[in-house]
Amino acid sequence: MLVKDLIIKQLEKFGVKHIYNYPGDTTLKFISSLKDSNIKLFSPKHEGTAGLMASAESKLTGNISVCLSHSGPGTANILNGIADAASDRVPMLLISGQVETYNMGTNYKQFVNLAELTNPLTVYSSVLINPESTIDLLYKAVSMAIARGGVSHIIVPMDIWDMESTATCREYPEHLKVKKIPDPGLIQKAVEIINKSEKPVIIYGRGCKNIRNELIEIAEKISAPIISTLPAAGIVDYGFPYEMGVLGHSGNQYASELLKKSDLIIKLTATWWPSDYTPKEPNIIQFDTAKENIGASHPVTLGIPGDISLAIKQLKTNLNEKNNQMWIDHMNEIKNKWIKEVNQGYAENKWPLSPSQIIKAFSENCDENDIISLDSGDNVIFFGKFFGNKCKDVLISGTWRTMGFGLSAALAAKINYPQNNSIVITGDGGLTMVMAELLTAKRYNLPITIILLNNGNLSMEKNRMIAAGLPTEEVELTNPDFVKLAEACGITGVRVDNLDNFKKIIKETHNNEQAVLIDVPVSSPIIPDTKLM
Repeated sequence: MLVKDLIIKQLEKFGVKHIYNYPGDTTLKFISSLKDSNIKLFSPKHEGTAGLMASAESKLTGNISVCLSHSGPGTANILNGIADAASDRVPMLLISGQVETYNMGTNYKQFVNLAELTNPLTVYSSVLINPESTIDLLYKAVSMAIARGGVSHIIVPMDIWDMESTATCREYPEHLKVKKIPDPGLIQKAVEIINKSEKPVIIYGRGCKNIRNELIEIAEKISAPIISTLPAAGIVDYGFPYEMGVLGHSGNQYASELLKKSDLIIKLTATWWPSDYTPKEPNIIQFDTAKENIGASHPVTLGIPGDISLAIKQLKTNLNEKNNQMWIDHMNEIKNKWIKEVNQGYAENKWPLSPSQIIKAFSENCDENDIISLDSGDNVIFFGKFFGNKCKDVLISGTWRTMGFGLSAALAAKINYPQNNSIVITGDGGLTMVMAELLTAKRYNLPITIILLNNGNLSMEKNRMIAAGLPTEEVELTNPDFVKLAEACGITGVRVDNLDNFKKIIKETHNNEQAVLIDVPVSSPIIPDTKLM
């Protein structure tokens, strides 16, 4: 079998359903062979978007994603998406085409050492030189990406694609799906520590999205306020009495009072630890599927690696019920102060609308099956502070925090879950970085909803400059008419002129049959505690 066909067959056995790419000479033979496979190829307008779409797929599904890049400039362009996956530790396979083997190391056009180019971002990288190594290298690459939570990189010289190989495809390595069983002895130690605590707090991450009920049961049983990381927003709504919103600047700033007064912090698959909002000498029990995450950003009293679902089931049955009324009263006092702020928002005037008003209105009209993608910037901060409903998932560029992620992720979300509404909340800066991808939504008939918070500037950067006493420079944007732009791309464009109008549009477009861009003129209020990083 030819190498190009062998790779496709092995990817099918790995369960790969999509590949994201932008075509280039060194990958055309492989792309052509995909035509008769069960794998669907998606080609956005930029390689960076292809990488971000693959990263978003892995975050959403938990499975290995695949992106494809041309040599030289193609791989250089896709690095942003690769870095997002690497930073958030999700499994991804990058396949790069390369110049012919006899041109490698020369001054031939578009040659660069691709392994060196991606080395800081990968857990495994190899050049396929011998066709007989095809399956061995591919199997190792996928195994490493899944086991370590990161990006593997296979580089295929152009002349290798059409070479014959006698290698045989292998079935999916089922052992890679098996997660570590938590140590019962460590669970018992955790039970003893929690039972002795009087003022516990729970911080939970996106890994808890499948154990929502258990999370709520434990919080109620031990009278513990629960605080989420931003990717976990939407798992528990604000109506739950113990829910205290998102941790840090992009959430409930008052929650830090609870953390600093608590005698025990229980972290469930959460790695975020903003130093300005957390105690300096915490007492922490940390649960995480990846042992290297435990204690990575703060000291821990007890770390418990392993499958979070199994850990919680073992934990909750042995916990004593708590009823520290003073701690509950303090929690309620904090929550009332926070909810009052949420209800008030940061509305400066009636027009343009404040982003807080838009996020609150969206939250009220959100469905628990919606997938929400966020970009980077103040739109994320406002979402963290004012979104209080349940949803299926929230996709963000967590550690890398690249602009342009939101629209890319929304496209990937609709591809992987076509039955769910895919909604992106983005600023005008983030959208204009990738606005050619409106054509991608049209090309593949992906009916996403784009909520554009349009203030004509890079508000996060502008407000940080103002907060630091710096003259604002180069933070104003030159924007197109976004409604006309959307229409020119073949999708629906509408402009909001008041809050009721926005609510009406959100309801009308909730199950839209084609992509729609909602242009929302908003103000740029400075969020409390804004400062330079």
